[in-house]
Amino acid sequence: MVSLVSVVIPLYNAQSYIAAALDSILNQTYSDLEVVVVDDGSTDDGAAIARDYDERVRLIKQTNQGAAAARNNGIKHAKGKWIAFLDADDTWEPYKLEEQVKGLSGNKWSYCDSTFVGGINSGKRDSELNNKPSGEVFDKLVKTNFIGTSGVLIEKVVLDEVGGFDSELRSIQDWDLWLRVAAKYPISYLKRPGFNYRVHASSTSRGARKTLPNHLKVIERSVKLNTNLINHAQILKEAKANSYTTCSYIAEEEKDFKFALHCAAEAWRLQKLKKERLVRLAKAAVKYAMS
Repeated sequence: MVSLVSVVIPLYNAQSYIAAALDSILNQTYSDLEVVVVDDGSTDDGAAIARDYDERVRLIKQTNQGAAAARNNGIKHAKGKWIAFLDADDTWEPYKLEEQVKGLSGNKWSYCDSTFVGGINSGKRDSELNNKPSGEVFDKLVKTNFIGTSGVLIEKVVLDEVGGFDSELRSIQDWDLWLRVAAKYPISYLKRPGFNYRVHASSTSRGARKTLPNHLKVIERSVKLNTNLINHAQILKEAKANSYTTCSYIAEEEKDFKFALHCAAEAWRLQKLKKERLVRLAKAAVKYAMS
């Protein structure tokens, strides 16, 4: 039975959002929880808001080291057997924790669907854009990251076992960690959207030129996590093509049409027989020509 859940929030200059994030935790129908907010060297009033918010909220301060280091620090100070994550600009639905706990079915971690807030997909569920498998998901997770950080509930000993978030990566640290966990443990999935994922210009997952090298690094690392992966060469090729395509779309949103075309071309080079790669390349070429 799940008892105390420690909710870890990395906080950096999110004074406009942190109160809503905290309210969404404190209003959970599952009440056996604590909140560990790790202020990552903020220069706004976000930490001051969190400091005296509620007796269940603890504030830890550190110099600016990035979200991965902040989450690791929060895990270190957490008192619960279970850890859940919430980004400071996201919010949970009131039923999120209770329904996830009920649906664990003996597994050591779980994730849930989400709803986009902002961006081109605002109002859509993530499951409308990505498949959401459960059980043994490593081979699927290598191809694309379908697990949102704010939707994860995981046993703390598992995080200790696999080593936590890699603070050397400046983006997609979550995907890297989920792959290490998925190589060892099956996962449960809550179909009902449990959190609202905010997309805006300062989201750390944005920035195509910066995030692409991390994508490729994480994919290459995955080979060592599961040497028995069937058709691993084909899976890695698809994974890289997916990442190039993702970064092509991100670059296009950023109006970096030259890089969007480059990424689309690399995706097509890896999977020339896939119609969607050619279609994406053609569209990126047209936008580049018109820019």
